[in-house]
Amino acid sequence: MAIMIPAECDPTRRPMSEQIVFEAIRKNLSDDWSVFHSFDYVTRDQRLIRWDGEIDFLLYHPVKGFLVLEVKGGAISYRNGHWYQEDREIDPVNQAKRNKYAVRQLLEERLNRPIPLRFAHAVCFPSCGFQECWPAEAEGIVLTGDALPYVEQFASRVLEETQIPNRLGGAVSPADIMQALSPVFEYGTRLSERIAGEEKQFFLLTEQQCALLGALTQFKKLQILGCAGSGKTVMAQKKAVALAAQGKSVLLLCFNQLLAGHLQRSMKGFPNVTVAAFFEYCIEIMKLPAEQVEKYRNDPRLYSDVLPKLLKQYIFHKCLCYDAVIVDEGQDFSPEAWEAISLLPEVDGYFYIFYDPDQNIYTKELKLPDFGIPPVVLTQNCRNTRKIFEHLRPYQNLSATISDRAPTGADVRVLYGDCRAHLAAELERLVMGERIPLRDIVILGAHTLEHTSMGTDSTVGRFHIVNREAALGKLEVSYYTYMKFKGCEQKVVILYDVTDADPRWRDPRGLYTAMSRAIHQLIILKKS
Repeated sequence: MAIMIPAECDPTRRPMSEQIVFEAIRKNLSDDWSVFHSFDYVTRDQRLIRWDGEIDFLLYHPVKGFLVLEVKGGAISYRNGHWYQEDREIDPVNQAKRNKYAVRQLLEERLNRPIPLRFAHAVCFPSCGFQECWPAEAEGIVLTGDALPYVEQFASRVLEETQIPNRLGGAVSPADIMQALSPVFEYGTRLSERIAGEEKQFFLLTEQQCALLGALTQFKKLQILGCAGSGKTVMAQKKAVALAAQGKSVLLLCFNQLLAGHLQRSMKGFPNVTVAAFFEYCIEIMKLPAEQVEKYRNDPRLYSDVLPKLLKQYIFHKCLCYDAVIVDEGQDFSPEAWEAISLLPEVDGYFYIFYDPDQNIYTKELKLPDFGIPPVVLTQNCRNTRKIFEHLRPYQNLSATISDRAPTGADVRVLYGDCRAHLAAELERLVMGERIPLRDIVILGAHTLEHTSMGTDSTVGRFHIVNREAALGKLEVSYYTYMKFKGCEQKVVILYDVTDADPRWRDPRGLYTAMSRAIHQLIILKKS
C-alpha cells in the first residue's frame, strides 16, 4: 500500500469524492509511492507575486516522478469548450497543469537546483465511467471511477509518456524530496502540536469494519450495532456511495439536523443519494404547511407520533420507495417512526441500520425492525484518544476496545466550581497556550445557551459563545446541546454546567453521548 500523508482522509472536512479516491490510491498503489493529500503550497508567479494553492493528490515515485491529480466528483460534462461539474463551470485540466508547475517550482526553490524527474498532471472523475474519448486537452489523462483499482498502471503510464528535459541530469535522493515536501519539525508540548501527530495515528477503517463491508454485500438487510467512535457514520456513507455507483436510488437518514448537514456536504456530487434528517425529510417530502407543523412544534408527539403517521399514509398513497435505505443513529427513532421508515425500501431493496443503544437518549423503547438475523457488532473505537476512551469505558454496556495504534492523548480535565470562570480560563489556555483554533473547539451543554449559567450574557472573558457552527467571527466559539450535536465530533470538546442535580447530565447515556464527541481533548466543567 502507498504511504499516505496525512495517514487518513478526514471525513468531516473532505468531500466523499476525495475519500473514495484516497482509499483507492492507498489500497492500489504499491509501497514505493508516497502520496500527499490536500497538499497546500505557497509560491510566486512570473511577476513574483506570492499566492497559495492546494493539490488534491500529489503522487511521488522515486524513479517515475510526480503526478498531480485533480479530483472532481459528481456529474462532469464538457460543452462548447468548457468543463462543468453539475451546473458549475470548472477548469480541472488547467488547474492540474498549474499545480504541476507550482510543485516543480517549489521543489527547485527548496533544493536550489533543477529536479531531474518527470512532472505530469491528470484529472480524476470518480463518479464517471469509461468514455471512448475525451477533449484533446484531457486525452489520456482522465482517471474514471471504474478505473480506480488500476490507478498504479494509470499513473505509471502517464509518467512514462512525459519527457524529462534533456538539459537535466544527475539525481536527487528521495530523502531530499521528502524533506522538501514535508519538513521535519521538532514537536513541542503544545496540544496543537500533539494533535498534528495524533491525526496521523488515527485511521478510518479497522479490520472489523473491512469485514463489515463484505457483510453488507452479502446481506440486503442488516443491523450494525457499534460503540461510539466505531465508524458507523463513515460506513453508512461508504455503503451509500457504493450503492449509488451501481445506479441505485439511496436514502441516507439520520435523526439530528446538524449531522444531516455534515452528511449532505460530504455526499455532494452524488445526485441519486438523498440525505436528510428524518423529520425535516417528512416535512419536505409531504410539503406540509408551516402552520400545520407549528401546531405541534412544542409537542413531542410531532416527532414520535404525528409525522411518522402522516408519512406512513403518504407512502401508501404515493408509492414512495428507494432501492436502498440506510439509517444512521438508529437508536434515536421511535417505534412509530420505524413503521414508516420500513415502508421506504423496495420489497427486494437494501435496508441497513447503524445504531448504538448506549446513546439512546430520545426514545424510552428501542424497538428496531426485525430482520431475522442478529446484528453485526463493532466494538473497536477508532475516534478517541486512549485517555478519552478510558474515561468513556465505565459508561459503556458494550465491551468496547481500542487499537494499539491509537494515540494516548491529553489528560481529561475535570474542573469544579464556577463554570463561567473556568470556561474563560480554559479558552484562554487553549487558544493562547496550546494554539488551538477556535473552529476546533465546541462547547456542549444539556440545555439551550440561555438556560445555562451563562443566561442571556454569552460573553465569557474575551470570547463570545454562539449557537452556530459556520461563519464564526473573531473570538467566537460554537455552543450546542449534546442532543443536537449527536453523531458529530470535534477535536476539543468542553462540557458545560455538568451536575448530577440535572437529570440530563445524571443519565449516563447523555454523559456518554456528550463525552464521546471529543477526539483529542475532553474538558468537563462541573458545578460545585
